[in-house]
Amino acid sequence: MLLIIIGPTLSTLFHGHEIDDTKFLLNDLMHTIKMMAAYIIVFIIHDIIIAPLLVHKHKPWLYFLGVVALGAVFMLYQCNNRPDEPLPPKIENSQQPVAPPPEIAPGKSAPVEPPPFRRHDILAMIMFLFGIGTNIGVKFYFRSIIARKEIEDLEKENLNQNLLQLRYQLHPHFFMNTLNNIHALVDIDPKKAQQCIIDLSKLMRYVLYESNHEFVQASREIEFMANYVSLTRIRYSDKLTFTVDSPDDGTHVWIPPLIFVSFVENAFKHGVSYNKESFINIVGKIYDGKDGKPRMYWTCHNSKRKSNGDSKKKVAEASGIGLSNIRQRLNLMFGTNYSLNITDGTDDYLVEMDIPVFNSDPSTNATHNA
Repeated sequence: MLLIIIGPTLSTLFHGHEIDDTKFLLNDLMHTIKMMAAYIIVFIIHDIIIAPLLVHKHKPWLYFLGVVALGAVFMLYQCNNRPDEPLPPKIENSQQPVAPPPEIAPGKSAPVEPPPFRRHDILAMIMFLFGIGTNIGVKFYFRSIIARKEIEDLEKENLNQNLLQLRYQLHPHFFMNTLNNIHALVDIDPKKAQQCIIDLSKLMRYVLYESNHEFVQASREIEFMANYVSLTRIRYSDKLTFTVDSPDDGTHVWIPPLIFVSFVENAFKHGVSYNKESFINIVGKIYDGKDGKPRMYWTCHNSKRKSNGDSKKKVAEASGIGLSNIRQRLNLMFGTNYSLNITDGTDDYLVEMDIPVFNSDPSTNATHNA
């Protein structure tokens, strides 16, 4: 459309401002309209056949040959359909007779033939290159948008897969050990066994159903962690000290589900001893960030159990895999708007995590805003 609008104007400007031959201008206008039709055909061929060779099929040489062939055909058509040259202006009321053309003197060459490419041809080639250049640029732009959308979908799918993996990170050994402990408590302490069954059912319900949401209330996550700790610490002696310091009950704070369980699970697995004094201290604090939005500073500080070289290697490998999964999940959810620091000391292990939180469910708000 842009070529059709500016084409006739540019063509007229190339002839100058002194032309007053109406018939010539009409013929030139008709020629320009025909050329615009040729541009449209060229654009369609390039858009449907040639451009996909580069944008979608990634074959630059075929694209280059296609553009050259299309340009050659277009220029052949252009050279065979040049507009007529304008007639010289008429000299009115001239009393002097027009002198005949001088004869060519012996030894002098004949007048030089006009060049094979004229101003119309140069203008046509410029508009040809402008048209295909614009077309390929627009195609790459929309292709980048589609590619970005595909990447976002893949990242979202990856996030869901990571969340699913974290959901089932409470592997069957945990449930098997818990059921064995409950079985042992049935005869020793029936009331405690009943309470453990209730805690286990709450834990499983949360993992299977509530953690499907993108965000949950922090209070639900705190309750989940309390049930998890209550069931896990049955296997350990009273030499374990477990403390939680959280001034906020979490009812008005929304966070990603199962974001803390890996760290607490590792604290029990690799930091708690069956016969020595051990500790796990968890602290959660809500504060306002520099941008005025709420954030959570969460720490898990636990003792380290002495182990041999092979055990240390297995612990490091297991912790590395879990930490990598958590970092990847945090990267997908928060980008660079979080911090996760791990301090692996001689006798203790400290996890410090700072993440953004929300005063309401962001997924619900996004749905309403959409």
